[in-house]
Amino acid sequence: MTGTRIEAISFGAYYCAAYRRDGAPDVLLDGADGRPERFTSATAAIKAAEVALHFKPAIPADEDILGAQRFHEVRAAAEVALQIDTLGGIVVDGRVVPVEVRRR
Repeated sequence: MTGTRIEAISFGAYYCAAYRRDGAPDVLLDGADGRPERFTSATAAIKAAEVALHFKPAIPADEDILGAQRFHEVRAAAEVALQIDTLGGIVVDGRVVPVEVRRR
């Protein structure tokens, strides 16, 4: 597997497995509960990541089959535009900040 890096990240008394493929962000190996899986040794974490890489598909399937994500993005953009028009503000980090008008 060219372009794949596997690491064991230490968090105090336990380790988490992480791997990266070329052009993709780091992926932590998750357990059944959705949290990063904990291992007692770095070797066990690396072995688990190697096994996960062999059984994980290289290209994930398109999760937005019905277009729900696109719908929510369009709706949120429309609401932000309405807020800006109504309140006269700008959006900073997802919040509308009012604009002050001062006369000189």
